[in-house]
Amino acid sequence: MEFRSYHSKDKVRILEIFRSNFPKYFVECDALDLIDFLDNYADENYLVVIENGKIIGSGGHYTKSNMHGIAWVMFERNLIGHKNLLKFSDEFFNKIEDNIKGEGKYFPVSINTTQLMEKLFKRYGFETVEVIDNGFGKGLDEYKMTKKFQRENNHAEKY
Repeated sequence: MEFRSYHSKDKVRILEIFRSNFPKYFVECDALDLIDFLDNYADENYLVVIENGKIIGSGGHYTKSNMHGIAWVMFERNLIGHKNLLKFSDEFFNKIEDNIKGEGKYFPVSINTTQLMEKLFKRYGFETVEVIDNGFGKGLDEYKMTKKFQRENNHAEKY
């Protein structure tokens, strides 16, 4: 598995991956938000995941004010299987976390996800701070989650 920054030529493939996750994980109107993100906000911190020469997933982070956010993390549904999904997710999230730590800004990290992904993000140390019923559309509750980083030194402090 390899990671690289998103390029505009990847947009069609990212939209295919998005559609593979519709309607279970996303609602149809999310496509417009994703396109806006890819066209206007995706930068070197938005990554694609490549396996055997094919993009199988994407996601990344951004920094705004004193907070990091996780954006548009997804893998092609039914392509890699549940066991591999966890393996790929672990490696991918570690890469995103390494990139965040590499910035040297140990701000809290937030993600807005659904009840379907809450358990996965808890695996990475996120805690649910708010739940909005049907916040992402009918049947997709919005889970606002955060994680605090610890500095990697002898005098670890939470930020």
